[in-house]
Amino acid sequence: MDRPLLSEEENTAPKLDCSDLRAAGTGPCGHGGHLADLPCADRRLPACQALARSPLFLLTLVLVTALGPLAMSSFVPAIPAIQRDFAVSGAIAQLTLSVSILTMAVASLGYGSLADRFGRRPVLLGGIALGVFGSLLCAAGPTIEAVIAGRALQAAGASVGFVLARVIVRDVYGDERSASVLAYVTAAMTLAPMLGPILGGYLIDSVGWRAVFVTVAIVAACLLAIVAVRLPETRPAGGNETAVAIGGGYVRVLRNATYVKFLAYGTMSQAAFFGFIAGAPYIMSEILGYPATVYGLYFFMVPFGYLVGSLIAGRYAERLSHEKLTLAGAVAGLAACVLGWFWTAGAALEPLALFVPAALLAVASGVALPGAQAGMLAAAGPHSGAGSGLFSFIQLITSAIAAQLIGALQALGSSGLFVVMIATSALALLGYGIAARRSPPPLESVQNE
Repeated sequence: MDRPLLSEEENTAPKLDCSDLRAAGTGPCGHGGHLADLPCADRRLPACQALARSPLFLLTLVLVTALGPLAMSSFVPAIPAIQRDFAVSGAIAQLTLSVSILTMAVASLGYGSLADRFGRRPVLLGGIALGVFGSLLCAAGPTIEAVIAGRALQAAGASVGFVLARVIVRDVYGDERSASVLAYVTAAMTLAPMLGPILGGYLIDSVGWRAVFVTVAIVAACLLAIVAVRLPETRPAGGNETAVAIGGGYVRVLRNATYVKFLAYGTMSQAAFFGFIAGAPYIMSEILGYPATVYGLYFFMVPFGYLVGSLIAGRYAERLSHEKLTLAGAVAGLAACVLGWFWTAGAALEPLALFVPAALLAVASGVALPGAQAGMLAAAGPHSGAGSGLFSFIQLITSAIAAQLIGALQALGSSGLFVVMIATSALALLGYGIAARRSPPPLESVQNE
């Protein structure tokens, strides 16, 4: 991109040779701290400024963040087909989702701490490579056990971008801008869950469910090459010292009431969303009798709602506090789930009764989650990798429980689905409120411990 014109004074200032950002080992251009802490405002570090404003850099973050949602959303419509193909029960077939969520959780916990110690880039590359291997194992799996194992590895690898992209955003943009940037990255990323069910449904109906995993393997392999060539290391200098020991950052962030406040919301609100993902395909295919392609078209409403919410957050995140964004989303999300329960209980079941409330829940999550994530990372301070990993770990554990509970309540249809969604949304609001009473008004960083 074109460099801005510099004043005569700025042209005489010393400049650093940062042409090979991929070789930087301690943050952008070899500097510690976040770009917000560097003297970039006077444009004396043009390579750092170029990284912060590079559309290609943001696009790479979008792609690594989108890999996990693409793998998940394109696979979910295949669960009924896998159940029929291997002649297993709904609870067994649901393990392809719930077990994979558990492995994502464990992997996320490891990614965060490893990224604090060894850097963001090598951990990201290793995770994507694992996703390629897991996808191929799923495509070739001769038994339900092999498919469950392959899906677990695919999910564990694909989740690396979701954990580390938001940490990289904070590394580069600092605490003040991270919520807004995260919102816009998330908004662009929603293209994956929009297209994933449509693509997955088409492949399932026309080729077979194994084609879904082949496609994801190809996409992940291409992304691996892009990251290897284009993504720099952004970890601040001294990252390996602040990590103390692998896993040590988790204890420190859990002592921080502000971190726990955002963790409580993010955990349970995500469980409500995963509950819908787990239950909607069965209701659409087995109760309402629609093919996977139709499910994919209706599901388009959900990521579109998340896109709308993320754009709202991107516009107002720098004007409103993280707390206000999160609280507004928590209240609106609970209201959307209650609407869904009344709608499906009071009239004949139809797809819109499922997907309109889910889309409204997605809008609420899109508004709240960027602020919650930015607030969580700010509270984590130098342990942002561990904070992000723990955030994803607990999110996914509760989501796996919600998904498996939905599988056990299949006989209740939409009533069981919305009861679980209401319960988790209510816990999201309650947990946020309880933790908020313990946290001080300003963000309390573990860096000050």
